[in-house]
Amino acid sequence: MITQKVKLVVMKLFLSKYLFKIDKKGRVSLPSSYRSVISEKNKVELILFKSFKYQSIEGCGYKRIENISKRIDRLDIFSDDQDDFTTSIFSELRSINLDSEGRFIIPDDLREYANITNEATFVGQGHSFQIWNPKLATERQKKSRKRLIENKKTLKSIIIEGSNE
Repeated sequence: MITQKVKLVVMKLFLSKYLFKIDKKGRVSLPSSYRSVISEKNKVELILFKSFKYQSIEGCGYKRIENISKRIDRLDIFSDDQDDFTTSIFSELRSINLDSEGRFIIPDDLREYANITNEATFVGQGHSFQIWNPKLATERQKKSRKRLIENKKTLKSIIIEGSNE
């Protein structure tokens, strides 16, 4: 009898929306489902940086940053685009360690940028997540959904568009 080992690759994604209070020491909990996405070899670290598009904080694991780095490396090394991306992205990345209960402190400059005070909303974005001021997160979600409806966008439309890849 011949047996084969099949390696099952499970794609872990940042999903859903969570609201957390920031405690008296300035700590906030990372949603447990997010911890399972970024954990690697019993080590849980995340990367945070200012969003280039919104008044929010972007968050992800090291694998996402490695993928971004590979894409930037494809640019002409002497181009302004390559220089702007490397300078703007890599110089502002913050490596954050979580405590044993999954809590961490959002650096003051990031909290100020995102206008986060005593509560933070985590918004799953698939391969990354965002941390928002709760009111701004709700507004952003409403605008996003409204734009999709107005433009008659459906999941089917993006699947068909992406099927040529």
